[in-house]
Amino acid sequence: MKAICFESVSYLRYLVFIQLFSLNAFSQKDTLYFDIYENEISKVVFNTKLHSKFYNGIRYSSDTLVVQGLIPNHVFGQLSPVVKSQLFKMLSSRSEIDTLKTLSLYYKDTLITRNEFPKKDLLIFRDSLGKVMGTSKLIGWYFDGRPYKKAKYHDRIYSFKGFNRLTLSIFKKYRKFKHVEPVFFYGTNNGLDLNTLKVKWHKDYGYLIKNLFRYKDYWFGQLIIKPNGEYYVRYGYVEGDYRKLFNIKEWDKQKAEFLKWNQ
Repeated sequence: MKAICFESVSYLRYLVFIQLFSLNAFSQKDTLYFDIYENEISKVVFNTKLHSKFYNGIRYSSDTLVVQGLIPNHVFGQLSPVVKSQLFKMLSSRSEIDTLKTLSLYYKDTLITRNEFPKKDLLIFRDSLGKVMGTSKLIGWYFDGRPYKKAKYHDRIYSFKGFNRLTLSIFKKYRKFKHVEPVFFYGTNNGLDLNTLKVKWHKDYGYLIKNLFRYKDYWFGQLIIKPNGEYYVRYGYVEGDYRKLFNIKEWDKQKAEFLKWNQ
């Protein structure tokens, strides 16, 4: 399964705009489909892309209209020389990060206080357009997802213990690669004591990283930045295993697939 995020000011604008000018034009509830560039597309094209590994979906509905849009699952890109220089200077001088290595960056928009964490890890199951199908609490070491076999996405909400276990696991897993530097950044801290965390967290001053790599209003959690400025960003709340991307051939292969689907 893949994870999905749900905020989109852009599609809400579409919904409001279309409603205002088309309220009297629809005798029944109609559905419009949009790609990631906010171009209207056919239902067939939408469904083909939605069920690929390159896109997630989002849905908004009113009494007269349904708007369904595509969200990029991930993106390959290239920082401009100026942006790369400014970003790397900030990372090396302020956070003492070795930018000569490939950075595996884990990002949290907000660090919540310890008492805001749930007592146990929780999975939220969703369909292909983000509708909640149900939840499952951690039972020992597993989640019972049997009632939600048709779910396409899930969000995992971590307990404090689970969050520490996750981040420490990421750090240990990626530091085994000599050319990779695992780093952790947050945008806002609501009062969590950083000394209680198992890895070192860096502040994203001015939300520079967030603003550079977010796609419109869509959230990202993990990011890979190469010394030459190439990057891979994964959108949604997801903790995947990206070790394959540290291999040049696998990077080039996945990048070529991405570019083919996004021509």
